[in-house]
Amino acid sequence: MIDKCFYKNVGPFTLSEISSKLNLDFSGDPNFKIEDIATLDAALSNEISFFHNNKYRNQLINTKAGVVILKKTEKKKVNFKKEFLFSDNPYLTMAQIASIFYPDCEYPNFSFSNSKNNKSISEDCFIHEDSKIGNNCTIGSFVKIGPGVKIGSNCIIGDNVSIYYSIISDNVKIYNGVKIGGEGFGFISSQTFFKKIPQLGRVIIQENVEIGCNSTIDRGSIGDTIISKNVMIDNLVHVAHNVKIGKNTIIAAMTGISGSCEIGKNSMIGGQVGISGHLKIGNNVKIAAKSGVMKDIPDNSSVGGYPAFNIIDWHRSTILNKKKDNEKKRT
Repeated sequence: MIDKCFYKNVGPFTLSEISSKLNLDFSGDPNFKIEDIATLDAALSNEISFFHNNKYRNQLINTKAGVVILKKTEKKKVNFKKEFLFSDNPYLTMAQIASIFYPDCEYPNFSFSNSKNNKSISEDCFIHEDSKIGNNCTIGSFVKIGPGVKIGSNCIIGDNVSIYYSIISDNVKIYNGVKIGGEGFGFISSQTFFKKIPQLGRVIIQENVEIGCNSTIDRGSIGDTIISKNVMIDNLVHVAHNVKIGKNTIIAAMTGISGSCEIGKNSMIGGQVGISGHLKIGNNVKIAAKSGVMKDIPDNSSVGGYPAFNIIDWHRSTILNKKKDNEKKRT
């Protein structure tokens, strides 16, 4: 349910207005008035919803939604009277429509200030005088930005974030509780003591990166930790010192990446993945959730399991082991 206490709806829009904004075909009454958006199972007759997965076909048949977004390939399959909007990607179209109805909610507002001079920076944050903040940035409460830090324009920084030893480019989104530029976990052991390795590098974050709540990114020991452009990092992800992540890579929650790993571009890493240190993960790699990566992975690979190996072989071994277990139970 979209609570109007938190989100301002700028609708209604007619079906023809929505189709015109997104350059999509529709069927039905062009003047049909759409008041809001909702899921198929909860939508009312004045709301729009979407269908993109066959597991929800019963919900499509029974929905009360006044308008449904369908794949273009579904045009000939629907045989019940309703207004439809046709799209190559209904999920994406629904997200675009959500932004049309709720334009202020593309990203949350973290700044709450009584100051008339700068409403985008909360009063209870600390920004060191030697740091540099670009134009049009929003900074939440209890944020700490250390000396020498450089932050580009149009960045959003949530509450309780701390940033040290970092250079951050434009359009970066950093959510609540993120810690950037912390100490890397590096020690040399002798028989009588541990010698901490000095951490002298930086964190470099390029354009359009998003970093989820309570994630940590350590600075490099001598070289830099580098997060390339368009990388999406989920909540509770740990990126250790000197890690390099290629552009357009997506990392799901609770993943841990050990020091000095290199991850290629366009890769997808599932939740709770662990990656051992000093490994090279290629471009266009997919790693299944809860996998343990113990060796290098070449380009265009899909892996899973612990230790991670070819995902098709992993599925086969899982089925084989299940059969063996069932046979043991029978004997």
